[in-house]
Amino acid sequence: MKKVMKYPIYPITLSFVHGIFCGLYFPLSFSVVLSIAFVAFLSLLFLHFKKEIKVFNNQANLAVFTSLYVLFFAIGALNVKIHNVDLEPIDIAQKEFVVEIDEVLKANKYTKRAFGTLISEKSNAKVLVSIPKNDTLLKVGSVFKVFGTIKEVTAANNPNDFNYKEYLANKRIFYQITAYHLPIKMGEHRTITPQIIDLRENFIQRFSKMNYDKKTIGFIEALLFGIKNNLDQDVQTQFKELGVMHVLAVSGMHVVLLFGSISYVLRRTRLPNYWIDGILVFFLLIFCCMAGFSGSVMRAALMCVMLIVANYTHKRVFNINLLVGSMFMILLFEPNYLLDVGFQLSYLAVFSIVFCYPLVQKYFKAKNFVINYFSQLIGVSLIAQLGVLPLSIYYFNQVPLLFLLGNIIAIPLTSFLLIAWFLQLFLSFLSIDFAAYLTMLLQPVADVCFRSVEYVSNYFSLKSISIHLNAVEVVFLILFIYAVFWFFYQKSYKKLVVCLLCIIGLQTAKLAAVFENKSKNETILMYDTKNIVFLSNCQQKGILIGEGSTFTSKSILNYQLKNDVEVIQQESIKNSFVINKQSWLVIDSLGVYPFKKYDYVILYQNAKVNLDRLIKEIQPNKIILHNTNAQYLQNIYISYLQERKIPYYDMRSKGAYVLNYNKEINSSADL
Repeated sequence: MKKVMKYPIYPITLSFVHGIFCGLYFPLSFSVVLSIAFVAFLSLLFLHFKKEIKVFNNQANLAVFTSLYVLFFAIGALNVKIHNVDLEPIDIAQKEFVVEIDEVLKANKYTKRAFGTLISEKSNAKVLVSIPKNDTLLKVGSVFKVFGTIKEVTAANNPNDFNYKEYLANKRIFYQITAYHLPIKMGEHRTITPQIIDLRENFIQRFSKMNYDKKTIGFIEALLFGIKNNLDQDVQTQFKELGVMHVLAVSGMHVVLLFGSISYVLRRTRLPNYWIDGILVFFLLIFCCMAGFSGSVMRAALMCVMLIVANYTHKRVFNINLLVGSMFMILLFEPNYLLDVGFQLSYLAVFSIVFCYPLVQKYFKAKNFVINYFSQLIGVSLIAQLGVLPLSIYYFNQVPLLFLLGNIIAIPLTSFLLIAWFLQLFLSFLSIDFAAYLTMLLQPVADVCFRSVEYVSNYFSLKSISIHLNAVEVVFLILFIYAVFWFFYQKSYKKLVVCLLCIIGLQTAKLAAVFENKSKNETILMYDTKNIVFLSNCQQKGILIGEGSTFTSKSILNYQLKNDVEVIQQESIKNSFVINKQSWLVIDSLGVYPFKKYDYVILYQNAKVNLDRLIKEIQPNKIILHNTNAQYLQNIYISYLQERKIPYYDMRSKGAYVLNYNKEINSSADL
């Protein structure tokens, strides 16, 4: 308890994070949370006047710790409430919108996309905007009048797929606008954000004048500025396969590398320390602007700033204190960062290096400078990968096998290119022609990087292993990894017990998952853009009916992985069939069907039938409207079925239809 009270940033940040988590996932009343915070504050104030905070006895410290925890727990929950104000529902019947562009996304094959603020609404709601691909330049700060439709962001179409709705909800985006006509530009808002974007664009344009090829320009944008819109797709795929995508995401590694290089050079000049520190802070500010204030960059920048401040106060600092302090400051201004995957992976990787690596560092030391560099690189890569492995499996369902080789190849080359390109950018302000001479050296190095990564990616056929962990398993696995390192720092019986409890918790969670999967008995009509596809899962034995598109095939594999299902039988689709004693009928555009009773009827590919006659003759329990039907026909079906209060399911708006035989109800709400 003494150590906890000596470094109160630990319990403060821990309780603050717990408060944010509860505020995000549980409906907490603002007034109740505010009352709790007020009582906890009064308690701390009372303990302060009683001088108990300065006295280290168990009873006093427990009271102080409890009050401190409750206070910052409440502050974390209040912070979420303040940042995540409930939005009023938007009228989805409107067709005209005024949108200010906040962030330009990577365009797909057919549309340009961006995040924007709907300034035509009082709530200034954030929206996802899609416009037809054309010559319209989407730029941050630009204001457009958009003509189209608005709807809520749809959830994942198939079970266990990536939930884009949840991802956008963490960014406070709940609606998407689809434009059917070209938008009309109305002007620009000259706030600080567009000016920062203009500064980034100015930096990027300087590289376009230095005779780099298109592939390298896209790589520079990703490496220096964190912009992947123009990154070559093959390069991105190869870096991903090697498990080194963090190199292409501007991160704390880039900040520390450049900060250390600039600091090393400046410390060897005769400049006063305050001048050097001022230059370093200015560099951190500029680089944060270049990187678009991403979470990992802000984390590293804050740690560097706190280190500079600590040097002025002549106090001993610990890396873990800087890490925890930077987390607290970032979450204080943006609590939703807690749910950001990059934020979580970044902090977990750095925590692993800071907490775990010193214990094994001696095994990776060598006398030779070159050998020592690569051995330390291997050690850090292994520890960082070990730390983020549980989260990586949880989010991506893969264990990368080539990450170590990828780091050995990519990190030295990209580190050199990062420093060199930053120097070239600095020189370009003196003379672009002079800076362009460096291109003759750096372009071949970039080509070597591309070819090396491509060669390794193509050489190995097996690049990853697919595996799945649920959230509870991930928590226990993370705790077990750090408990083991904690035990070896200073072995004790209590720490060994903690390790064993983590193992028991992990095994219990795994057994619970196995039991849940074995008890599943459900049939899923998959969301497919062309075909009828069924997946029946009965106690981890699957029957696949029909052949889906590439997208649906990936969804099926994803479902098999997460539910541990083995497909034991595959059948072709028929107009009528029986699954788990339930009869199904598919009616397509021909509108032909037998006159007998069926439990479920699927209207597919613009089936034109007399619904009165169909319902009278077949008497289905439910009618399922497949997503391949045209929207106008789907609307006619829905209007008719709603008017007569006939149970139906709209796959176009709700995605896959899941029939759970254990619960005897559909997992999705029906109208």
